[in-house]
Amino acid sequence: MINQVEKKLNGKRDIRFDILKTIGLLCIIFAHVGSETNILFDIRRFDVILMVIVSGTLYYSSSGSKKISFWSYLRKRLPRLIASVWLFITFFFISAYFIYSLLSLPYPFTSEKIIDTFLLLEGIGYVWIIRVFILVALFASLILNLYRFCKSEVRFLALLAFIYVAYEFLLNFTQHHNLRYQIISSLVNDYLFYIISYGCLFGLGIVLPKLRGRTILLISGISLILFLCCGVYYYHQLGHFISNVEFKYPPRLYYVSYGVFMSLLAYYIVNKLYVKYNLSDKDNILMRIIIFIGSSTLWIYLWHIFFIYYWQNLCIEHLPMFASHLIIAFFVVTLGAIAVTYIQKRVISGVIRKTRFGQNNSELLAILFLK
Repeated sequence: MINQVEKKLNGKRDIRFDILKTIGLLCIIFAHVGSETNILFDIRRFDVILMVIVSGTLYYSSSGSKKISFWSYLRKRLPRLIASVWLFITFFFISAYFIYSLLSLPYPFTSEKIIDTFLLLEGIGYVWIIRVFILVALFASLILNLYRFCKSEVRFLALLAFIYVAYEFLLNFTQHHNLRYQIISSLVNDYLFYIISYGCLFGLGIVLPKLRGRTILLISGISLILFLCCGVYYYHQLGHFISNVEFKYPPRLYYVSYGVFMSLLAYYIVNKLYVKYNLSDKDNILMRIIIFIGSSTLWIYLWHIFFIYYWQNLCIEHLPMFASHLIIAFFVVTLGAIAVTYIQKRVISGVIRKTRFGQNNSELLAILFLK
């Protein structure tokens, strides 16, 4: 899901970002198996924002001072996202046909839901985040060029803040004035607003490694204050506290401020632990698992959709005592997705090494199955 070529200058993999990606991915999976009434569900609501910020950091780390062509980046990035996702979606719907046929159950998906899933809209759910990363990828080089044009982290952060404030005003305007045509409304609400909001977060990720610890804590603290102010404001407006999940689609300040606060705090803490315990030199089973998850986030995420769908739609009916248990559901879905991804990578790697077909199509197989 996120470009994984981030490495330290000495050639060693910087596992700080594997740790952050692992945290983000596990929080997303937990959200999908959890209950919105659970306090942990509210705490983890920074996961998507964390993943976008980290993707900005890794994009900048991989590009360095190189001038990256817009089209060359898209040729490398988009096929990896779209092809893998469409391949999984195709498998998901075909396998569902056979599974439901074996169980003598009616096929649960309409053609409209299938089309929406391939378009990364509603559909079966869970795929909207892929749309976010595709939109960000479309404008990644533009955001990086804006940063280079500003020639200063402070000026670039000020520009991002200005763009985001303008976005909030534009979003508020469109909510009070309905757009006349449905297609324009869809383009604005489903694409433009996501490009602007998550593009700003991607830009924050670009400058993040260059910021001092105090600056990171300052931005995190300001974000916390904004989040609390939003909470108090909506409490006085509505007479009760309201969850910031209501401000997620598309993202609003109440949702974004909390996400930035937690994401930067997580980065600060992980960075401190990384230095204190010299994690770059650690070689144990935990670090290997984290590195595997960090380098396999896309396929682990896709396979978790498979497991969570059948866990929630079949297991709850036949194994209600187990399927309704949050911890059991989380471990089954998470370990299942990781295990299948591991097997998939081992099998495809073996095909590439040992067969002529694999050697002749190694690049395609790597894009489809190994990223």
